Amino acid sequence: MTKSILTSLIFLLMISASAIAQSDAKVIAVVNHASWCPACVGNGERAQGVFTENNKDGAIHFVVNDLSTDESKEKSAADLKKLGLYEAMESQNRTGVAYFFDAETKKLINQVSVAKPSSEIAEAVQTARKGLK
Repeated sequence: MTKSILTSLIFLLMISASAIAQSDAKVIAVVNHASWCPACVGNGERAQGVFTENNKDGAIHFVVNDLSTDESKEKSAADLKKLGLYEAMESQNRTGVAYFFDAETKKLINQVSVAKPSSEIAEAVQTARKGLK
């Protein structure tokens, strides 16, 4: 069950880095995920639901930064480089956290742990949509 939840989270949040780079996204959300992370495993499905519910128009593009293995880290790093967010994410290494960046300036708008209550996650998404810190 846990594996299917994690797979669903990764599948639904994963957006091709090249597709995002070519889009007119205002905000890019990088979700640090790891298969061994208790916050990710315990809250991933709920957080995914909150992200989806508060982003029905697709204005925020979500990308998973998979920190599970060395191989997944390398692939995620390549995707982050394509998005111009590799340097910004170097110091953002906590798992179970979504980081919201201005797509143009690559500046961090805000962040939220997936372990927070759904209302706080929704508030973080709404704040990111407005581009406010």
